[in-house]
Amino acid sequence: MAHTTSPAPLEGIRVIDLSTSLGTYTGRLLADLGADVIKIEPQGGAPERHTPPLTEDGTSLSFAFTEAGKRSVILDGHEIGGQAEQLDRLLDTAQILLTSEGPSRLRQRGLHPADVTRKHPQLVHVSVSPFGLTGPWSDRPASDLTLLAAGGLLALAGDTDLPPVRAWGNQTSIIAGVHAAAATLIAVLVLEASGQGQTVDVSAQEAIAHSLENAVQYVDLEDSVRRRAGSGPIEAGTGLFACSDGWIYLVGGLGGLPLAWDAITNWLQNNGLPEAAQLHEPRWLERSWRRSEEAVRTFRNLFERFAAQRTKQELYEEGQSRGISIAPVSTPEDLLASPQLLDRDFFQPVTVNGRPLAFPGSPYRFDGMHIAPGSPPPSPGTDTRAVLDALRGAGATTDCKE
Repeated sequence: MAHTTSPAPLEGIRVIDLSTSLGTYTGRLLADLGADVIKIEPQGGAPERHTPPLTEDGTSLSFAFTEAGKRSVILDGHEIGGQAEQLDRLLDTAQILLTSEGPSRLRQRGLHPADVTRKHPQLVHVSVSPFGLTGPWSDRPASDLTLLAAGGLLALAGDTDLPPVRAWGNQTSIIAGVHAAAATLIAVLVLEASGQGQTVDVSAQEAIAHSLENAVQYVDLEDSVRRRAGSGPIEAGTGLFACSDGWIYLVGGLGGLPLAWDAITNWLQNNGLPEAAQLHEPRWLERSWRRSEEAVRTFRNLFERFAAQRTKQELYEEGQSRGISIAPVSTPEDLLASPQLLDRDFFQPVTVNGRPLAFPGSPYRFDGMHIAPGSPPPSPGTDTRAVLDALRGAGATTDCKE
């Protein structure tokens, strides 16, 4: 009996993607799940097509990543009554509209949710914007840097004696995109149950503030505000430590309290480092001592002398077997060679401008379904003719399949 694959979770759902770089990752996640995502590009292509890093042939790797699996359409205003009518007819065939600008700019383009949902009441309008559709900051301009600052994440990144450090890449788009995609799936369930569309209002600032690790809980539990700590630990036993082939992350204490401390001490002491016996002294159980610069420095000197003779994989396996919270810091090369990721076929081949590249696959599996990134559109408007011809032949319809 031939093996059959069930339809992907979002097969039959069409998304009209009018987003900027802030919202485009949302469409990528929906495309991975099987949605027909139509990226509307301006004449000459989206500006993101030229965002570094670029390959030798000028292909933007970030654009290829965020647009994987989408179709590209240019509405030039010369067919089917003009650009506005083309867009309206596309929206008539869709279940989801994705935008990523503030309310004033959306009104200028005729895309404010109040206008769109009045004309298309069965449409889910996912609005990803810097600060949300309401409030005194709703129309403020923003960038990845200013949104990281406004959301609080920038305050946690960098060395204590230097300015904050912005994480590489467009992290606000990724953070907001994950939140928006989850909210979109809930709205689609409501649409299927009630037949009624709605507006999903996603604030990138709020999504970032929602992603501050345990910074908010520190205020409740310790009555303190977390500050930048750089790459160094703030207490003995916890942080990044060098080893023979890279770095490991060890958690030997949390909140000033030791974790698996005897196991760590015995591990060092019984494997060629007798001077580690000092870690059994009562002061290592005291919060004030553990968080002192001397304690942090003493432990680091001991542990890195021990780790210098071992690889991160050896440290990981030995430490885990002793009940110690320790993990290797994986490089991209480590991930590509990871036996776990290879066994699960995590990395998927994706063709980008005729060139096969390894893309991270989806971090979830569905029984009997193939969930994976597709190829990005090689050039602006690649699918314009096919989409417009389908509109001419079929007229407005709620069926996403052509």
